[in-house]
Amino acid sequence: MRRSVPATIISFIVGIIQLILVLRFIFQLFNANEGAAFAQLIYGLSEPLLLPFKAIFPNIELANGFVVELSTIIAIIVYGVVGMLLKRLFTVRKDPVHRETVIREEPTSHEKRIIEEKRR
Repeated sequence: MRRSVPATIISFIVGIIQLILVLRFIFQLFNANEGAAFAQLIYGLSEPLLLPFKAIFPNIELANGFVVELSTIIAIIVYGVVGMLLKRLFTVRKDPVHRETVIREEPTSHEKRIIEEKRR
């Protein structure tokens, strides 16, 4: 199987989305400084990606300010599955087709005589 250009683009986009979401999950889990520029960038990029999943599950708050965002985990899984399905739509199958062609010809009169003589 060979991946087409659209399937490669989909893989790249879904990979970037999942990377952003994984970084957000890690930042939330370890209570990263929200004032840091990189953390603000990740939170800003991931917020629109999480909108469909925000109200599904509550956050789990652990000791020392650690937070497990279940909506982020669900989003990572859902974006991965959707990306996989979209890639399958655009994947080009290059399975070899094995066909055997048999050509039958009528024997010539000379060949018919030889066959008849062999049978006797």
